[in-house]
Amino acid sequence: MPGSDEIQCGLCRRHLLTGERPARFEDPRNGPVPVCPLCVERAERSGWERHEDPAPVAAQSADDADRAVRLLQAEVTTLRSQLTTTIDTLEDTREHTTERETELETLAARLADAEAEGAALRAALAEAERRREQALHDLEESRTAQQAILRARRREADEVYLAGIAAEVFNRSPQAATIGLLVGLHGTPGVRIDVVGADLPRPVLIAFSWPQGVRDYRVDIDLVARRFDLHDLVPGRDGRLVPRAETLYANAEWVDGRVVTAPAEPTIQ
Repeated sequence: MPGSDEIQCGLCRRHLLTGERPARFEDPRNGPVPVCPLCVERAERSGWERHEDPAPVAAQSADDADRAVRLLQAEVTTLRSQLTTTIDTLEDTREHTTERETELETLAARLADAEAEGAALRAALAEAERRREQALHDLEESRTAQQAILRARRREADEVYLAGIAAEVFNRSPQAATIGLLVGLHGTPGVRIDVVGADLPRPVLIAFSWPQGVRDYRVDIDLVARRFDLHDLVPGRDGRLVPRAETLYANAEWVDGRVVTAPAEPTIQ
């Protein structure tokens, strides 16, 4: 039970502590009432008029003071316990935060490694794709070249075609002028063209025959390498005729200063 000297706030009904000084207000319904320091603003907002004369200071008996001390000590003990719990919780939070930060740093490092590895893989993939495209291009070129070689080798197996090529090579050479001079001296010769052997380049013999003698030439043909080499087989290359015992049977003609094969001449492209 509160003592007779205790002062009770007219608003919150709290008993003021020892030494706590209330303010005195005029309650329109109940007259003058004490108001604790915590409720002064509330009284003013309610329109209560404040008295200027000081209110008495709250006093307590020895038993009340002892009880207040015990309550305060219990409250302090509770606050200390709460503080300890809060500190422990804070430490745990800090430890978890540190662990999380370490985990985040580890994850960030792994992410950076994964991104670097991904970039390296993308670069390797791009390089592999470039090599694949280059390999396909090289393969296509190789196939094209192989087809060209096969076509050329098939043509080289055609003796009529080679005879026409040899005739055109000879007609474009200075030796055609030599035969023209001999024609002026000895008349039109018989002309024979023979593909001899199967070696590469393919050798093609061209013989010009007069009653007084012959002139022999060889054209080496490699259609793949596009080589057409003409060789004069008469020693000295001075335009003289050499004798030949066997009869030469013509299979080509000398017409208007050119060797002409039958039925048609191929051309060098």
